[in-house]
Amino acid sequence: MKRIRSRLKRLLFYPVKNHYQKQYLPLRGIIPNWVCRKLWTQIAIILLIIVTIPVVLLGVFLIDTSQKAVKKSVLNNHKEIVTRAAQEIKLFVKQPRDLLNTTAAMLGVVYPAPWKQETVLVELALNQLIFMRVSSGDLSGREIANSELGRGLKWDYPKDALEGIKRRKTYVSNVKILDNHIPYLTMAVPIKKMGKIVGVLIADVNLRGMWEIVDNIRLDKTGRAFLVSNGGTLIAHQDKKKVLRNENLKGQKDVQSVLAGRTGAIELEDKFREKWISSYAPIPGLGWGIVLRQKQDEAYLFSKVMKTQSWIIIILSELAAILVSILIAKVVVRPIKTLVSGVKRVADGDLDHKIVMRRHDEIGELIRSFNDMTEKLKRAKARERLSAIGEAASGIAHELKNSLVPIKSFVQLFPQKHRDKKFVDRFSKLVPDEIKRWEYMLKELSDFSSHFELRTVETDVKELINNVLEVMREKFIEKKINVKCDAQNDNFRIKADPQKLKQVFMNLIINAINAMPEGGLLIVSMNLINSKSFPSKAESSPAHIEVRVKDTGKGMSRDALEEIFEPFHTTKGGGMGLGLTISRRIVEQHGGSIDVESEIDVGTTFLVRLPVTQMGTP
Repeated sequence: MKRIRSRLKRLLFYPVKNHYQKQYLPLRGIIPNWVCRKLWTQIAIILLIIVTIPVVLLGVFLIDTSQKAVKKSVLNNHKEIVTRAAQEIKLFVKQPRDLLNTTAAMLGVVYPAPWKQETVLVELALNQLIFMRVSSGDLSGREIANSELGRGLKWDYPKDALEGIKRRKTYVSNVKILDNHIPYLTMAVPIKKMGKIVGVLIADVNLRGMWEIVDNIRLDKTGRAFLVSNGGTLIAHQDKKKVLRNENLKGQKDVQSVLAGRTGAIELEDKFREKWISSYAPIPGLGWGIVLRQKQDEAYLFSKVMKTQSWIIIILSELAAILVSILIAKVVVRPIKTLVSGVKRVADGDLDHKIVMRRHDEIGELIRSFNDMTEKLKRAKARERLSAIGEAASGIAHELKNSLVPIKSFVQLFPQKHRDKKFVDRFSKLVPDEIKRWEYMLKELSDFSSHFELRTVETDVKELINNVLEVMREKFIEKKINVKCDAQNDNFRIKADPQKLKQVFMNLIINAINAMPEGGLLIVSMNLINSKSFPSKAESSPAHIEVRVKDTGKGMSRDALEEIFEPFHTTKGGGMGLGLTISRRIVEQHGGSIDVESEIDVGTTFLVRLPVTQMGTP
């Protein structure tokens, strides 16, 4: 008989997964549970992390590198501009110097004939408009000739010009401005005859062209250049008022650097806290310096645009990565979902289900193995079911045989003793009782071995339990059992199969009655409990109904509690020990659970929890 129970339990009993024992997936604690419940979301998140971190880090690195490269390029471009401008100014100043040296060489040939010198000077002034006035004189400062016919000879040039010439140095004065706002400088070169300095050639050089060179150096709206002398005084600037005021910029960082003979480009901030890019270069041979300034916002505008575009590309890449990750995750998980669905159907007893999927990878191999396993399980189950049921039938036949012996004896003696009233009374009582016992045993076996579908409707659990208690009222009176029913409120409506639930509570109450042969107290309580009391409960069911059936019987030991829901386990005669097993199946098919608590000489309590999948109104 024990062997029959074991095989029938293994072959015919299909436990439903406990609704309150769902386990969360591996990323719990890092990502919210509602995200981690799906495998495809886990795969998508992992793919997204794998893609996002490198892309973001690479993007940040590239943006930082490109920003530095762009800034460096801007500074180098500015430096090249001022370097070229410095060369232009150098060439501009070199031209009149070369002309004066050439003219001085000619004057050395005709020296000291005044009229010949005057002819050369006049021709120089007429052909080279850069010269405002040209004069020649001896080393004592006496003027010999000049380019201004009819003006007369009058030396009014700086005395330090003669001193420089005597030391064989070309003289260049500071920049001066005439009353008509024309900038000029005085330049002097020695007149040599036979290698000996015999006089001086001196001229006033018009610098209007140099101003134009500086004014033409412009970058966008704010990029402007200016020229400073060796003392830091403005020589050329877009704002001519600053030049006329002889404004001195020697205290500024970039001006100090250029007067020190350095070429470079730096970022600086003015007294108004505006940020500028300043590039500078010295004018070789003059001690002057040219400076180009531009606001950083304007100079680095391309850098900002590139940075914005880079972030847009990164964000779009991330969005694309999210979409691709989701698509890949869904594609990867789709066959797994199909496999899980097939596993559930097989677990529910549908061994005819086949998973159809043409794949040649590991998942395809797993699906083919699963289909093979299902087919083998189906054949094995069929064989073992027949074998187990055959053994169960043998056990039942043995029970029937034991019952048929007295019935056969009564039937054989009935013709002889049919007038014996006591014999007839015993016969009338024995045969119906035995038939009723057979019927009960066969019904239990039929319920246990069959797979039934729930027919759910809106059911009032409180009303259903009250009906069961009403049906059992005569039994309570007969067994001297007091009944107490306690309900927290009247709202106990759920979606359920009322006939199956009635069978559950009927079994529990009958067990409670059998546990109190000498009478006692039966307490049935109902509570509506929120899911917060059970953290393991799925979020899709916000609450559940808990029904407690408590008796004051003799109780059970711990060993007995472990086997109480096992098939064919019974402590009383007249049954096959399948009542509680069937009850558990029914409760679990409703998505609930059933537990038991017991203490020797105190009593036993059965706890039935049913999820509230759809609440009704009282």
